[in-house]
Amino acid sequence: MKSKLAPNSIPSHPMNTITKSAPRFRSPSITAIESAFPGKGKEAKAIFRMRRSELESLPAGNERVRECYHAPSTSDVRLHCLDALLETFGIEAFQTRNGTWVEYLNTGDTYAPTIVRMNGHYRIASWGDIAESNGSL
Repeated sequence: MKSKLAPNSIPSHPMNTITKSAPRFRSPSITAIESAFPGKGKEAKAIFRMRRSELESLPAGNERVRECYHAPSTSDVRLHCLDALLETFGIEAFQTRNGTWVEYLNTGDTYAPTIVRMNGHYRIASWGDIAESNGSL
């Protein structure tokens, strides 16, 4: 049976709407990233907007995938790409009192602003402040 739709057309139903690059998480603005990592905001924001295949095409993303026996999560690959771009000292994590895992780029200073991933969303914050307010320190 032939489709009645013209090639490359998509019905205008909300469930069939396709956006080119729509992450399912919140990420910091370019201005916020620039406040913590001057001169790197646009490049970092581009990494937040990338799909997994694009992340894996970056040297840091490709290296992360190759070094893991099991495929790492997309958020893990994204953090490794950001770590390479922002020249931080790796990715660290801790668990809050309520069991929430917090991942962050290690800047070498507990209270320096950095990129933090918590509850599936990214933001600029110091991991020390989060740990204190959640009873982890």
